[in-house]
Amino acid sequence: GDIPVIAAGGVWDKNDIEEMMALGAQGVQMGTRFIGTHECDAHDNFKQVILDAEEGDIQLMGSPVGYPAQGVVTALTHLVEKREGPDIKCISNCVAPCNRGVEAKEVGFCIADRLSDAYEGNLETGLFFSGTNGYRLKEVISVKELMTKLIEGE
Repeated sequence: GDIPVIAAGGVWDKNDIEEMMALGAQGVQMGTRFIGTHECDAHDNFKQVILDAEEGDIQLMGSPVGYPAQGVVTALTHLVEKREGPDIKCISNCVAPCNRGVEAKEVGFCIADRLSDAYEGNLETGLFFSGTNGYRLKEVISVKELMTKLIEGE
């Protein structure tokens, strides 16, 4: 058919964009790279977690909704591993696959509460999602500067 394909996941720079386009994509989707911009409304602590991440710090983990989640290993992930994470209250009943907290108790955290904590910059209990290449983010720049890098190369 004539369905446009948008490549996503791991797209970081001009070379990645060109590679995806050469493979037939009509466009690309980028997320993590834009966290490192002044215009991104993520909390400064969220940005700093990504800026401080090393390659091995970004890992795939289970989530209460049954889908894999990729994030930065932080205090929260260590607490969850020891089954000492924050209380799971299931106040919002937000995502059907979680079954009103059943799955959250299974994996050891409520995804809505932990993402909310990350949004608010809580370093102790926030779940900081990141793409595979998030560790490559080392500075905060403007969107204009980032677009120039993506168009002209770094």
